[in-house]
Amino acid sequence: MMKFFVSIATLIIISANTFAQSAITLLAEKDYPITPADYGLKFEEIKIETPDKKSDNTPVNLFGWHLIPNDKTSKKAIIIAGDGQGNMSYMMDYAGVFLGQNFHVFMFDYRGYGKSDEFNVSNKFYIYAQFATDLNATVDFVKKYYATYSIDVFGKGIGGGLALGVGANSPKVYRVIADSPYTTLETVEKRYATKTGGKLFMPIAYDKALIEPINALTEKGDHLRGILLIVGANGEYSTPADIDAIAALKKKVTIIYTVPGVTNDQTYMSNKDVYFNTVKSFYDKYGGL
Repeated sequence: MMKFFVSIATLIIISANTFAQSAITLLAEKDYPITPADYGLKFEEIKIETPDKKSDNTPVNLFGWHLIPNDKTSKKAIIIAGDGQGNMSYMMDYAGVFLGQNFHVFMFDYRGYGKSDEFNVSNKFYIYAQFATDLNATVDFVKKYYATYSIDVFGKGIGGGLALGVGANSPKVYRVIADSPYTTLETVEKRYATKTGGKLFMPIAYDKALIEPINALTEKGDHLRGILLIVGANGEYSTPADIDAIAALKKKVTIIYTVPGVTNDQTYMSNKDVYFNTVKSFYDKYGGL
């Protein structure tokens, strides 16, 4: 299979690298520094309604992109859940990994990000429980309008944790790829306090069996056909030990890729070829429909 990478623009690389691993609080951006159109990709804009309502009782609408692969017969879909830094345009490199394997790639912005509906995103927070609602709504959107497609979820950072949690809860999801996922919110909060001496804010009320991978995969997720966990060997908020703990819950269908010598912000950029081939090998083993 020919490798097809959507290389990110220099602007994105520079911006992405400014997000130090210790800067894990949310950073929402409205403007897209680059779009699929800049690459000449075939895509369509999509609008996703979530099941919850705004204060005026109207639906929350999320904005997204559906990137269409060269293989017109493909029935494979993957949803990309971002890390809360910037907006979905910062995830274009990851989209290229899956376009190169003929996936329909569905990208979306959490509420408060990009062109999705307004939501107060505070940079004091690590995550909002509503982001799980947003990801689940995207899964439902793909299932509704592309019913014959298989649905997988890829997530980075908080998106990785949400991918595991939502994936474990939704029988519509076949496989999950989680890069640098958290285990529990309390674990991240305590590590942040130890490392910085500061307070990292978390949701007050949330469903642990939906938001937290450890709890979600303990209680649910037996329908999942494959899980790929990725972590930097020097990861701080998501560590190799964390990944081992997650993997132990679904041993038979889980593969771990520990990226040597890097923190979690460099798991992809440190060696794109190995990253691509690891994903390909995962699908060679667990990708049967």
